[in-house]
Amino acid sequence: MIKMRLHPGPFERIKSGAKKVECRLYDEKRRQLAVGDRITFQNREDCAEVERVVAALHTFSDFASMFEQFPEERISNVYQYYTPEDEKKYGVIAIQRR
Repeated sequence: MIKMRLHPGPFERIKSGAKKVECRLYDEKRRQLAVGDRITFQNREDCAEVERVVAALHTFSDFASMFEQFPEERISNVYQYYTPEDEKKYGVIAIQRR
């Protein structure tokens, strides 16, 4: 099982079902994901957890391309979390959940 930590806002949106896509770098950890895998999302503040199942995986060369397909996931400054160098090195993945 894979664990991913989230800030409280995105965590609550996943928990409520409002957020159906989680966007990450397509790094070594995310390259291990497969449809049907279970992900435990953990709130960074209070360590609450919620488990979701991967329904689909979509890879992109960069966040701009991903946000074109998933505009609802656009965040104002993705580079507060990831560097442009890592984005170029790994690419990105949109993880759709059930």
